[in-house]
Amino acid sequence: MKTSAKCILAGIAATTLALASAQANNLFGIDVSSYQGSINWGSVHSCGAQYAFAKATEGNYYQDAYFHGNMNNGKAAGMQMGAYHFARPDLNCPSTEANYFWNFAGGYITADGKSIFPMVDFEVFNGHACANNYTAWFNAWSSDVKAKTSHFLHPVIYCSAGTGACDLIEYDLPGGIYLSAWIANYNGENLYTGQPWTCCTCCNAWVQGCAGGNWTYWQVSSTGSMCGISGNTDFDAYPATLSQLISWQGVH
Repeated sequence: MKTSAKCILAGIAATTLALASAQANNLFGIDVSSYQGSINWGSVHSCGAQYAFAKATEGNYYQDAYFHGNMNNGKAAGMQMGAYHFARPDLNCPSTEANYFWNFAGGYITADGKSIFPMVDFEVFNGHACANNYTAWFNAWSSDVKAKTSHFLHPVIYCSAGTGACDLIEYDLPGGIYLSAWIANYNGENLYTGQPWTCCTCCNAWVQGCAGGNWTYWQVSSTGSMCGISGNTDFDAYPATLSQLISWQGVH
């Protein structure tokens, strides 16, 4: 995933795991797509990554050719694996994209002890088909995906930290499907000890006064160098332990 221009924010109706400020040992993970090509997942895991998200679908027109191999081989190597969907709210109704994603990726989001909650990637701001606003669109997508299984609580939503798109989102916490936050902010802080909230003009529902805020994942960099992968890959942090990741974000 690539962040949209400068500190773009999507303040979806949200609750998180109440993981406030980063702990001393954030858990290292990555996210990948066909951009990374063929991956040696055994090397990735042996070099410290504990979890990964693999791109599955985009809109209702693209299925990542590497997704099945990434999920199978990542799990076989000992990784916790999540699937993600790149949303096109400007083109399709949320139910169309939820069905498209689940039909392709749902078989890998199972209670196998190796799956974590799926993610929806919010980077396109050209409109919200079949919904009054972006919050309604993503709440509906989340609700439709959640209704397909009883094995996880809610998807995660990826967006950038900051104020660039605050006005696109309504913060309507009462009622809605709550998505926990995956925040992208390449702020130079240490992956293991840092945190994403360094944009103190944030009007995001998760940030709570820039005091560390709430976040479930943090995309630290898009230019990480990882054994087992040729070229750059995205580096991510999770502010708790592996056992907590499995307990709190694992598909059960």
